[in-house]
Amino acid sequence: MIQNNQKNILKESIGFDPNIPLTKDIELKDQIKEKWFQCTHCDFESKSFKAFEQCKKKRHEIITIYIPIEDNTKLSKSNDLIDKTSLKIESEFNLITNRQNKEILMYNGKVYRKDTSTRALIEERTEQIIENCTTHERNEVINKLKARTGKDLDSFDSFPNLLSIDNGILDIETITLQDHTPKHLSTILIPVEYHKPKFEINDETIFEDIEKNLKDTLFWKFLKSSFTVYDEFRREDFESVLEIIASFFIKKQTDEKAFMFLGKGENGKSVLTEYLIDMIGLENVEKIPLQALSEDKYMGAKLVGKMANIFSDLNDSSLRDTGIIKNITSGEGIEVQHKYGTPFVLQPFCNLLFSCNRFPKVNDQSQGFFRRWIIVKWRRNFENDPQRDEHLKDKLKENQEEKNLVFSSLIHLSRLLLKNGKFSHSKKWNETMEEWNANADPLNDFVENFILDSIGNRNVRETYSFYKQVMKSKQERPLSIAQFGKAFKEYFDQIVWKTEAKDDKPAKSERVWLNIDFKPLKIGDYDDE
Repeated sequence: MIQNNQKNILKESIGFDPNIPLTKDIELKDQIKEKWFQCTHCDFESKSFKAFEQCKKKRHEIITIYIPIEDNTKLSKSNDLIDKTSLKIESEFNLITNRQNKEILMYNGKVYRKDTSTRALIEERTEQIIENCTTHERNEVINKLKARTGKDLDSFDSFPNLLSIDNGILDIETITLQDHTPKHLSTILIPVEYHKPKFEINDETIFEDIEKNLKDTLFWKFLKSSFTVYDEFRREDFESVLEIIASFFIKKQTDEKAFMFLGKGENGKSVLTEYLIDMIGLENVEKIPLQALSEDKYMGAKLVGKMANIFSDLNDSSLRDTGIIKNITSGEGIEVQHKYGTPFVLQPFCNLLFSCNRFPKVNDQSQGFFRRWIIVKWRRNFENDPQRDEHLKDKLKENQEEKNLVFSSLIHLSRLLLKNGKFSHSKKWNETMEEWNANADPLNDFVENFILDSIGNRNVRETYSFYKQVMKSKQERPLSIAQFGKAFKEYFDQIVWKTEAKDDKPAKSERVWLNIDFKPLKIGDYDDE
């Protein structure tokens, strides 16, 4: 126990011996004293021990501070009782109220967070201050605090270049760290640390310099193997994924883009999305399907205070409305509403990432929709691969030191994206449209690109055989002959064609598709590899 003569404060060091309680009290009989907590490393004080969650994770020393309570600590009933109480509590805690949903947020030493115990702490403190406190008075104090500490939603996380991480506030533009402060209004804490990379990273050689720092990491080896198909390294896809990861650390959309990972089988895309979620922090990520985000009026409100919306295994049900997707990717305000709540305008800064085996069909065939997407195909299949590691996800997740290194390297790519506002390998919108539609509706793509109008006819079985050949070249699973026939009738007529006996050829009848012919297939035709 330490006596501080200047402040007349008694302190007790709180160790981390599992056999010693963290909040062991000291019995003080001379004078009534009030118990506070203090982190000696951060010099942060609070009456709430829960406010030190991050400090405990860092194993900082937390001490108990006993401050003498003046005789007039208990306030008697008076007209300005509620005002005085709310002012006192406001001076003791760093509180801010979200005006849109009336939630009280408490500063935890790094960021402002909604905590189920915040209201209880305020009520407890009110009881300590007000003599014979009533339920009405507790509620009035809380309402007064909400009125006094209100901030608009757009006051939080309003600087796209500032990112709260475990060891400070990182300015992405300058790659400099500053100490955490309650003056920085942020609700988002990325659970990583920044440390200067071993090798310098320059704009002109950024991918090469990042590789120098990460080439020995499990993350780098995994990602590089995922984009090495039949010994061919797909560098553009690889670099696109690195840029996509880096873009999620910027609190604004880059080049009005959303992202789609496409691939069948066990190809690594789910490993990457889970790794990204873990690096951003699960509490900073929403998981809303593309269709629900577009059609459910309550889904948009879930994006408040989120860095990302990441959804894996998207189904192929049709996407009927694309308006909100366009607005989110362009950073425009969208009207959102919590269930039973009042609608309000949200300026979302989250990035959108989805992964699927097949694109949903989309009614909107405009440039405005397709120019907003960056598609990355994951072509590697690790099923039965001798290089497959069954525990890869866990190994990547558990290695915090490596995650810090990956973040510290890729944040330089974030800085370049913030500076230039462009991705390196974006496709033209019409190329994206063709790729999307071909995958979303393979039969329609077959009709559009492989069937010719003709005065002649084609036998039903040879047509189906040609269709299967095309599907194989596209690595698509063909429909059964019955399914194909039913679907193909939406495009062409089928009849029974009869021929008369002639010379030594007998009469015959066969089913044919009218007025079609086949586009000749060439080597490599429709090969997107």
